[in-house]
Amino acid sequence: MDIRTALDLAGIGRTDIEVLVAFVLQCDRAYILAHPEKLLTKEQQDQWEQFVKRRREGEPVAYIIGQREFYGRVFSVDRRVHIPRPSTENLVTMTLDFLQNPKDEVRELETGIIGVARVIHKSSIVKTVVDVGTGSGCIAITLALERPNLQIIAIDISPEALEVARNNAQKYGVESRIRFLCGNLLEPISLLAEPFVAVSNPPYLSKVMIAAYPDIHFEPRIALDGGKDGADVPIMLLQHAEKNPLCVGVIIECLTQQNVFSSIHRFNRTV
Repeated sequence: MDIRTALDLAGIGRTDIEVLVAFVLQCDRAYILAHPEKLLTKEQQDQWEQFVKRRREGEPVAYIIGQREFYGRVFSVDRRVHIPRPSTENLVTMTLDFLQNPKDEVRELETGIIGVARVIHKSSIVKTVVDVGTGSGCIAITLALERPNLQIIAIDISPEALEVARNNAQKYGVESRIRFLCGNLLEPISLLAEPFVAVSNPPYLSKVMIAAYPDIHFEPRIALDGGKDGADVPIMLLQHAEKNPLCVGVIIECLTQQNVFSSIHRFNRTV
C-alpha cells in the first residue's frame, strides 16, 4: 500500500487520516502530501490499519498516537487526561497578557468558547501562577517555558492526571519549577503565603452536551462534567478565588452561552 491508497481508503476525516499516516511514517504532513507514491512497509501498514479501526470506533486521534501539539510543543496524552484544544492555547496567551496588564476582560478563545479574566485583589508583584485542573500539564508547562521567572503550581483532583503532567514537565525540563498538588480547586494552596494568579480550563460541559458528542466519551468525565448546565465548577472556582486574600486574579475558560461571569454583582469582590 502506498500513501495515496492509505489516504483514499481510510473512510475517516481527511485531517485525521493525514495525522495518522504521518505518525505511522514518523514524518510531517507536508511530506506525505508531497510523496503519495511512497510505499508503507508491512509493519507500517499493520499499524495504520489498527489506527484506522480505532478511529472508526470513535477514539480520538490524540489518544491513538498518544500525543497532542499545544502552543508549538508536543505533549503526551492518554485517557487519564483531557485532550488540549486550541481554545486553551488562546487561554495561555490571555494569561500571559493578564500577567503583563491585569484587567477585567472577556475574550473569545474559539467559536462558542470564551476566556474570562477578573482582577480580584491588586498586587504590584506576582511571581506565582496556579493552574487549576492541570490535566496533561499543558498550561502549567507552557507558562513555565514562556516565562522562566514564574513559579508554577499545578493542581488536579486526579492523581493519574498529575502523573501525566509530571512526565510532560520532565520532558521539557521544568519539573523543578512546578509544584504538583492533588486536590480540589484551590484547596491544596490554602497555606500559600504569596500573591498568585489562578488560571483554569475547568470542566464546563453540561451532561446534555457530553451525551451529544461520542468522541469525548473516551475522555475522563471528571475533566468535562461541569454539572447540570456546565457552570457549577467555574462558579465554584471563582468563589474560591474571591475568598483567598492573596489571589490577584483569575482567568477561566468557559462556554459563551454560560455567561457565568457577566453579572459581577453575584459575587462579593474586593479590588
